[in-house]
Amino acid sequence: MRRVPAPAVPLVASVAGAVSVFWPGTDAAHIAYLIGFSFVVACAWAGLSHVKGPSLGAYRLVAAALTVWLAGDVLYDVLSRVAGPPGDVSPSDVLWISGYPLLFTGMVKLVRLRAPGRQRDGMLDAAALTTVVAWLFWQFLILPAFEDQSLTLETLAGAAYPLGDVMFFAATAILVFAPGSTRGPARYLVSALTLTLIGDISITLLPVLFPELSRAGQADRFDGLLLLANSLLAAAVVHRDAAKVAEPDTAVTGQRLHPARVVFLGIALVVLPTVTGLHSFGTLVSRASLLVSITMLTTFILVRFVFVVREQERMKAALAHQAEHDQLTGLANRAALHAQLELELFRASGFGPVVLYMDLNGFKQINDVHGHAAGDRILVEFARRLTTAIGPGDTAARLGGDEFVVLATGPRDPGEARELADGLRALVDEPVSWHGEKLFFGVSVGVSTWTPLERPTADHLLADADAAMYAEKTARKRAAAA
Repeated sequence: MRRVPAPAVPLVASVAGAVSVFWPGTDAAHIAYLIGFSFVVACAWAGLSHVKGPSLGAYRLVAAALTVWLAGDVLYDVLSRVAGPPGDVSPSDVLWISGYPLLFTGMVKLVRLRAPGRQRDGMLDAAALTTVVAWLFWQFLILPAFEDQSLTLETLAGAAYPLGDVMFFAATAILVFAPGSTRGPARYLVSALTLTLIGDISITLLPVLFPELSRAGQADRFDGLLLLANSLLAAAVVHRDAAKVAEPDTAVTGQRLHPARVVFLGIALVVLPTVTGLHSFGTLVSRASLLVSITMLTTFILVRFVFVVREQERMKAALAHQAEHDQLTGLANRAALHAQLELELFRASGFGPVVLYMDLNGFKQINDVHGHAAGDRILVEFARRLTTAIGPGDTAARLGGDEFVVLATGPRDPGEARELADGLRALVDEPVSWHGEKLFFGVSVGVSTWTPLERPTADHLLADADAAMYAEKTARKRAAAA
């Protein structure tokens, strides 16, 4: 079956919905609405055949939400024709209300797929905003209905729709705040959720603000808006990149904090105290709901702040470690070694610190024959052996290439320094395994101490040890040539 172009779905829905806008309450408007909605639902289910991968389950929930809403409309028509107007509450309300959690669950599944392990910040920001929106709906839409009426089925059904709108808002915030692209099908989803939220709020509030909209058929003007919103959901399903909206964005390791996000969170923080100052809360329930909402909002903001601070601390620690350590081997780098050597010279006494300068023998040949990956394997393994061979107060460093240095503070005389050097030479006795082969290599070691030098510095000790190492390497080559 051929894929329906995504823009065609809202285009057809707009034509069908326009009848409700211009001729509300007429049979033509109602028939056009049902035909348009049926087309939208059919497109959604047909689009599922082209969706592959883990996102299929999430889109099924989106299609199911559209289906139960259409089923609610059809059932309402059937009941009206068979038994007359169903009244304020009917079985259709069960279907209409059940679509909210279906769609919300589908959006959450998509977000979890597109940002695995990276939803925390977005979820917290969405929770903070949703807390404020939920309180506004509760305080000004749901609670007045409970206070003015007894607890009836009509009251409960009337409260369920604002709660569903809160779920719509939460789904929109989660999708927008989650890492990943907001283009293509994601843009359709965000637009659909936003339009649905606007449409539901308009249906609830505008007749109260403008009583003339309560006349028969006038409220049907909003059916076109809701039909367009539903068509955008279906367009996301039939979009050629529908499956990509749930693919993890591996190219992005973090998400830049968009200025709009800060503005939204600032508004969330301002709304509750502002409304508190402008509105009196005379009942215990309203005061309790305000307290609970402020507590929840404060908790979300504080948790978010704690995570941000911890993330900054972790990044600073990582940067500090990178600044002082070699990335390949994890040993100290030249700058860290130089600083530690200066410190040891400052507090030196007796025999003083010993510098052992090492250069690997045969390393270039291994690189040339087996490749740089094999060379890296040699460097990492030698660094591991070096770390296990030195004392707890010693420092092992890689200066670059195949050059290593050990700053030892344990030796108390030249004999112990020579023993340490012999121990470092023995580290290369065992070859390194590489893809079934044994890689043999050697090491030349030069030793330098501060006692024979006049006014030694870190650079003097390193240069002296380097010269001694080079002399040993030259002597080894001459011996091998002879």
